[in-house]
Amino acid sequence: MYAEVRPPWLFRTRSPLFAAFIAAFVAFSAVIAAVGVNAPDDAVNRFAESIQGNPGLDALMITVTTMGDVSVLLILAIILTIIRRTRKTGMIFLIAIVILAIIVMYMKPFVGRPIPPYEFRPALELPENFGIESDSLAPFAMDLSYPSGHVSRATALAFLVGYALYRRSKAAGYAIWAFPIIIGITRVYVQQHYPTDLVGGFLLGVIVSVALSNAMKIWQPFQLSRFKGKEDKAQSGLQP
Repeated sequence: MYAEVRPPWLFRTRSPLFAAFIAAFVAFSAVIAAVGVNAPDDAVNRFAESIQGNPGLDALMITVTTMGDVSVLLILAIILTIIRRTRKTGMIFLIAIVILAIIVMYMKPFVGRPIPPYEFRPALELPENFGIESDSLAPFAMDLSYPSGHVSRATALAFLVGYALYRRSKAAGYAIWAFPIIIGITRVYVQQHYPTDLVGGFLLGVIVSVALSNAMKIWQPFQLSRFKGKEDKAQSGLQP
């Protein structure tokens, strides 16, 4: 059974809503693969290029987009896993990061959509050896844009951490969903994605998060060992 306080985004894998998300992702991906870059997508990225050049804005966008990098979110997932109260959330998030990275890596060549042709030229000097992380670490997928791995991971974070927050504060649970939106905006600004790449990343992030949350029963407390109780009883029985 689910916990008494359950956010609306935590639905069952056998529900019509979950099936609708899968159908939407498959259909949307098929359209992107067939159509490629559309005029509205291109217009948004050209606008993003036109507002570049402000050192403060460029620095803000680079800083925020880095928060969606694999390395940063892996560190966060490990920290959540170490803390006992958030251990189960951290474990699910850690697995979600790995699964999403693999799906995105192999789906990008299948869709075959190149990243925007507009180059991001920051109006400030970046530290030596610093670079904006590509959406996929695999060489054969680095120059492809759909779906957005950054947004899929940010969505998984919002889904899972939002669940934990929602149980204590509904406002906080909803507020964290701003994170994938903000990450998506920065990825368009730095010319790594088109807007529709973000939609695909969001749908994929929700699908994987729902599947893992149900499979690992996120609503149940984390147990170190299912045999711990039996072991304790056995030990107490041996005591004189």
